[in-house]
Amino acid sequence: MPIGLLLSLFLDANISRTSSEKLADLRLGRDGRGAPLTARILREDPNRTPWNFGSPLATVQLRQRTIEHGWPFSGWTTLPPLELLAVPLADPSVQIDLAAPSAVAQLKMLQSDTGVDLTDALDVLLQTLDADRQQAWVENLTRQETRSSRAWSATLATAVATWFLLFLVSILMIRTTQILYFFVSRWQRRRVIGKLKAGHCPFCNYDLSGVRYPKKCSECGRKIWG
Repeated sequence: MPIGLLLSLFLDANISRTSSEKLADLRLGRDGRGAPLTARILREDPNRTPWNFGSPLATVQLRQRTIEHGWPFSGWTTLPPLELLAVPLADPSVQIDLAAPSAVAQLKMLQSDTGVDLTDALDVLLQTLDADRQQAWVENLTRQETRSSRAWSATLATAVATWFLLFLVSILMIRTTQILYFFVSRWQRRRVIGKLKAGHCPFCNYDLSGVRYPKKCSECGRKIWG
């Protein structure tokens, strides 16, 4: 059991899987040329919802990534800061996390390449979410804190599962060794008996046909009977 516990802690530290959950869809645009940047939260399927912007600029998706550590059960979970992934309509191949520290440089590059100005996009999105009473999301995007939680019950379950797998593997290895030993011993006995019947030493093949029941070989000195 202690080995299973150590292995479960090792798995918690070295094996992880990441999943992503979409929390909300938003759109960025301007109502007219020179108008301020505005954002809207989509309540329905984005593919069926009209833009309602005079100048649409980008789609934005609010996501939460979850990193689960351990196998087969998650003994430790990490929640990175929320992501605001913006995809400009002028260049759909670009994806910018507006909440990331690198967003400023990426937005400047986007503006120089396509002329699309999304400099104040993060502030506009935060105001839109705050007006929609999504204070938890706003605080998460503002603080950019990583949260972690530990589930010792899952670690213990992993230890039990690991111990059970080790037990099965050990039984299989022991049984396999016993079967191999049985067949090897049987083959060796048949080999010894066959050489003795032929009147030879089973070890050095010395001719012992003149001795009826040799206790040991007169050539190599190894014991044969008794």
